[in-house]
Amino acid sequence: MASSSSPSSHSSSCYLIPLTLLALYIRICISFAPHSGQSKPPMFGDYEAQRHWQEITVNLPLSDWYRNTTDNDLLYWGLDYPPLTALHSKVLGHVAEVVNVSWIQLHGSRGEESYQHKIFMRVTVLLSEILHLTPLFLLFSPDQIPCLLLLAITPAQPLIDHGHFQYNSISLGLTLLAVLALKHNWTCTGSAMFSLALNYKQMSLYHALPFFFYILGPRYNTWSGIRDIVKVGITVIFTFALCWLPFLWTADNVITRMFPFNRGLFEDKVANFWCSISVVLKVRDIFSRVALVRAALFFTLVSVLPSQLLLFRESSHHKFLLALTNSALGFFLFSFHVHEKTILIPLTTVMVLFSDKRANILTNNQEGEQSPVPVSLPAVWFTVIATFSMWPLLLKDDLSVLYIAGLGLFLTVAYVLFKNNLSSRIVQLFVLSVLGCFFLHLVEIFVKPPERYPHIYPTLNSLYSAGHFALFFCYFNYRQIVD
Repeated sequence: MASSSSPSSHSSSCYLIPLTLLALYIRICISFAPHSGQSKPPMFGDYEAQRHWQEITVNLPLSDWYRNTTDNDLLYWGLDYPPLTALHSKVLGHVAEVVNVSWIQLHGSRGEESYQHKIFMRVTVLLSEILHLTPLFLLFSPDQIPCLLLLAITPAQPLIDHGHFQYNSISLGLTLLAVLALKHNWTCTGSAMFSLALNYKQMSLYHALPFFFYILGPRYNTWSGIRDIVKVGITVIFTFALCWLPFLWTADNVITRMFPFNRGLFEDKVANFWCSISVVLKVRDIFSRVALVRAALFFTLVSVLPSQLLLFRESSHHKFLLALTNSALGFFLFSFHVHEKTILIPLTTVMVLFSDKRANILTNNQEGEQSPVPVSLPAVWFTVIATFSMWPLLLKDDLSVLYIAGLGLFLTVAYVLFKNNLSSRIVQLFVLSVLGCFFLHLVEIFVKPPERYPHIYPTLNSLYSAGHFALFFCYFNYRQIVD
């Protein structure tokens, strides 16, 4: 996606350090805010889940990490991610053990929220950003300053990882490293990086089909290509074996925990097809769980396969990015048991499309000539709606002030970039869309929800966001066809 670096662009590289520092500064500021479940026993929240996994992996034998035992109550934040997450938790747990063993004391450390422990946990997330920001910035050339600035201040992922508290930056960073490697034709390296992403968070499966078809497409019909495919296969098998070998005798427990079909079609008010249709058709009450699993699988495959078959026929880095976005969006909209935070997966590749010149609109420069705005408006628009869609979760975590500040800063920069194009139809639609978000926030502030519909505002948020995501899904599929 990024244009090649010219001699003049080297002088622009001096902006990379301050922009990186800006990104880290924003994340540090967010880390002073409350985290999910803070001071809310008995379950607390995702912060406690991450701490609890450290407690379990340090104190119990590996065979007990994913199964219910006297010392490991799976109903209390049982591990439900692949082996690499468990091993990461164990490493962090041993570091915590050195700093303060009480933080991971078996049974006795539940609900640990001391100030020192919060610093420890926040620092571990901050360090993981190295894996996320490095490939994200490297996918752009140093002279693409507006794109890099928007990357530095994009609020969605920092609010979840450094506010709500998770380690999404690791799986997303590994995926971006894979994209970066494939951009430079380092196929085996890219395959290994994406395999690690899959073994850290199973939601990386949202991106699996594009990786498969992008690697297979240009190689399946030549002997040299087939040799490359064999090398990739060996790389993937070796990487998976490395991650799963310690869990070989408990693999059935791991897989059962990774794919919890008993937990329902969707969680909370997520902005996808199933939650939206449930407003008028209570599908969870009408159909059995098995029927819903099959329906979700059918709709997901039907929605994502066309773009992937197109990628198989026409492989390019640009179409690869669009196929990654289309696959992730299709999974988000139609797959089984989706969280609102999962929108970060399609958002990751949409952010790489900030520099998509094919989607740029024209503006008048100082000489009166028309030149393209250096940032893709659809990518900016998607980022705004993705952040807005997580508002109910962020409100529950007492992150409303940071949400307003983060989204306000992002929209201010967007205004500066597009202020000379307010007469453009697409810019006007973008402004109306943002005003719609603003209007829903105002109504929620000043109008009390009716007693009969206490969850009306999260529902309206999910419907409004889901409508946007459906249109974006059509748009990015269209772009993959015509570009």
